[in-house]
Amino acid sequence: MLRYIRMLDSTNAKILEGLGKYGPRNVLALAKSIGLPPTTVAFRLRKLMKDGLLQIRANLDHSKLGLMKAILFVESPARQKAKCRQVIENLDYWTYMTQCHGKYEGYYTIFAFPAVFEKQLQQYLEKAAALGVFSSYTLHRIGNLTEIGPNFHWFDFNTKSWNFQWEHWIDEVNSQAENSPLDLNEPKTYSIRGDVIDILILKELEKDGAAKFTELAKVANITPQGVRYRYNRHIIGRNLLNEYQVATLPYPLPSSDMCSFIISFKDKKTLTRFSNSLHRKPFVFTYGKAIRQLSLILHTYTPKTEFRNLIDSMNRLAEKNLIEDFLYVILDVESFKRQTISYEFFEEGRWTYNHKKKLEKLSEMAQ
Repeated sequence: MLRYIRMLDSTNAKILEGLGKYGPRNVLALAKSIGLPPTTVAFRLRKLMKDGLLQIRANLDHSKLGLMKAILFVESPARQKAKCRQVIENLDYWTYMTQCHGKYEGYYTIFAFPAVFEKQLQQYLEKAAALGVFSSYTLHRIGNLTEIGPNFHWFDFNTKSWNFQWEHWIDEVNSQAENSPLDLNEPKTYSIRGDVIDILILKELEKDGAAKFTELAKVANITPQGVRYRYNRHIIGRNLLNEYQVATLPYPLPSSDMCSFIISFKDKKTLTRFSNSLHRKPFVFTYGKAIRQLSLILHTYTPKTEFRNLIDSMNRLAEKNLIEDFLYVILDVESFKRQTISYEFFEEGRWTYNHKKKLEKLSEMAQ
């Protein structure tokens, strides 16, 4: 954390803010946007990554790969957390999993699940609850999660400290425009626009968005020129990649809280106002609209000293009728597990899922 604070000057801040827009492969455009030589930007980026202060990961448009994004909240019976985790892992298509506390005492999981097997996913979860592996659960289908990259609008570079302007944010929510941004659009289809080579490249970019084409070529078993062509024509040309996640923590993990909120709204206008207020906010990681619901899933990250202020702000927003209601869970980030899209189950241009086998395994684990 001390190294992070030392490196946090206005120049590095501009580079980190610009990365989310331009990505790691467009250093020239990034450098031009902030008025710096490309060599300076490239040198600082390499140093941040070498020092372990920055990771860059691809944020995929799963709907264009035939995958449905969904978030699962599970309440685990006492003394059965290990079994509960195994039952969730048995589904294979999860991308993020961690223990959670609060409204649900159990597990919080993000899925990128084949849309054609949505009914089977529901049946699996219902059986897990019927067998007593889950005390309760809720599953929310969502659109793409919008990444809010690093921003330092509330950071004082002179004192090297954050100034959380909660009252300003509440006023800002009320004054936002009611025009709906594109990131609130719900997927109309779940067509598969890539092939197995595209998916191999994408899963590597999920691990390291700055991976060189020569490295990607070894995984995809094609030439670097072939990777370049596919990256430009398929991945970018077909919009398989939404943006890049610029992963850097502005405050240390042991003294911070990461949460997932489900926030409901009385109408689309208030939902839109709220979502428009989330950009350039240092406590926001990602957000996404729940499909066919007037609800938003919001992931936040705050110092523990500011968490109460965040909850108070949510209550104030409810009092002002700017949100309808909310609930949240605290995510245990020290227990989190992450994996890429389940590329190993993509065969002959389609995703595979053996529902019968999964249910049999579920019954065995429930005993």
